[in-house]
Amino acid sequence: MVQIISEDSGQISSLLGLIKEAATTLEAGYAKGPGGVPCLDDTAPHPLDRNISTPEMREATQVLEGACAQLCAVLARPNHTVLNNFFLTALQPSCLRIALEFNIPDILQHKPSGMHVAEISKICGVDASKLARILRLLTAKHCFREVEKDVFANNRLSVQLLTSNPLYSLGLHMTEDMTQAATKLAETLADAEWGPSVIPTHAAFNKFTSQPLAMFDFWAQTPAMHEHGERFGVAMIGWGTAVEAEAVVSAYHWHTLPPGATVCDLGGGVGALSMQLARAHPTLHIALQDLPERMVQAAQTVWPAACPEALAEGRVNFRAIDFFKEVPLAGCDVYYVGGLLKNILHAFQEAQCITILKGVRQAMKRGSRVLIHEYILQMAAAAASSSYSAQNKQLARAPAPLLSNYGAGRIRQYYLDVSLMVLINSKERTLEEYVALGEAAGLRFVRVWAFGDMSGVELCASEEGED
Repeated sequence: MVQIISEDSGQISSLLGLIKEAATTLEAGYAKGPGGVPCLDDTAPHPLDRNISTPEMREATQVLEGACAQLCAVLARPNHTVLNNFFLTALQPSCLRIALEFNIPDILQHKPSGMHVAEISKICGVDASKLARILRLLTAKHCFREVEKDVFANNRLSVQLLTSNPLYSLGLHMTEDMTQAATKLAETLADAEWGPSVIPTHAAFNKFTSQPLAMFDFWAQTPAMHEHGERFGVAMIGWGTAVEAEAVVSAYHWHTLPPGATVCDLGGGVGALSMQLARAHPTLHIALQDLPERMVQAAQTVWPAACPEALAEGRVNFRAIDFFKEVPLAGCDVYYVGGLLKNILHAFQEAQCITILKGVRQAMKRGSRVLIHEYILQMAAAAASSSYSAQNKQLARAPAPLLSNYGAGRIRQYYLDVSLMVLINSKERTLEEYVALGEAAGLRFVRVWAFGDMSGVELCASEEGED
C-alpha cells in the first residue's frame, strides 16, 4: 500500500471556495431571470427550465457537482463512500423502476399536497408498506418528498418522471434494457471471444437476451419488442433536452454562413435539429438525409406540422441515404454529423466511421466543413486530457483542485460510454480519436466547440490551408 501525502494543504479550502463561487453564480443567474431561485418542493416548471443554460450557469453546475463530490470523497471515510456511492446505489434503478412502472408521479399529481401511501397502494396495486419503503429511499435522494409519515407528494425532480415527459421513456429504457443487460457485463468481458471483440452482437445485451441480433435489429424484427424501439425514440427526445443538445443552434457560427448556404443534416432522423436551425437561421437551406422511412415521415408529417414555413419557402430538401453505400448531397457548406436525437459515429466501429466520413469528404466542395456533434471523453489527469494546446483546439479543463474532467460534474459522458459497451459494444471517443478518424478520411482538424453538455469537432478538407 502506498500513502501519498498531498502537497496542497489548501485543497479543502479551495474546494469550498469553488462550491461557494459556483452556488453564488447559479443563485445570481436565477435571481436575474423570472421566477427567482427555484424551491425543491415546486412542481410547476420554473421559467428557466425551458431555456438553454448560459455558459456561466452550465460551468457553475459542473463545478458545483464535481467539487461537492470530490470534497465528500476526500473527507469521508473511504469505506463509507464506497458503500454509499458504489455498492448500495445498485438498488436505485430497481426502486426508480417501481415509481415509473406504477406511474407514481402521475398518481400524486391528483393530490399536490400529499397522498397517503395506503391510497397510492389502492390505485397502483403495490403493497402499501413496501411501497412506502421504496418511496422513502427515493425521497432521501430528493426525488419525491414525504410531507408527513407515509404521506408523499411530488417535487421538482419527481415531476420529471410523469408519463407526459419523454424522460419517463428514458427512465424505463435505463432501468430495464440498460440495467438488466449490465448484469451480464462482467460475464461478457470474461468471455475469451466476446471480451476483446468489437462486433455489435458481442455485447452484454446479447448475453442477457440470449439472441444473436444487435439491439436495434432485435427490437425491429421481434414484434414483442417493437414497444422498446418506439420507447427508445421518445427517450432520446428526453435525453436531448436534458443534455441541452440544441445548444448547437446558437453556439456554432451559423450566422457567418452566406445567405442560401446549405447545411446537410446527415443522420438527423426526421430533422429535430434541422427544424430549429431553419427557424433560428432563416437564410439557411437544409438538406436532410436519413433512412427512406424517416424521410417520408419528415416530408409528409413532421415538417408540414412543425415547420411549414421552411417547406413553403423551399428551404428544405429530403433525400434518403445509406451511409455505407451512398455519398451525401454534394456541395453543401456544412455537413452536420450528429443530431439531437441520435449521435451517429458513437454507434459504429472505426472502419464504419471512416466509411461515413469518406463519403462526406467526397461530397464536399472547397470551404465545406464537417461538424461532428458527440460527447468527447476527457481524462481525469490534466496532462492526459488532450495533446492539443492552442486556443479552440482543446476542451475546457476544470479549475484546480478538481479533476481535470470535472469528475462528477461531467459524469454523464462516462455513463454513456459504458452504456454503449453494454448495449451495442460501441463507445464514446476522445478528441484525438475523432481527429484520427477524420485524417483517415482525408479531413483535417479545425477546432473543437462546446455545445451544452456535448461537444463539436469541426473538420475541413485536409488539403485546405490553416485558418
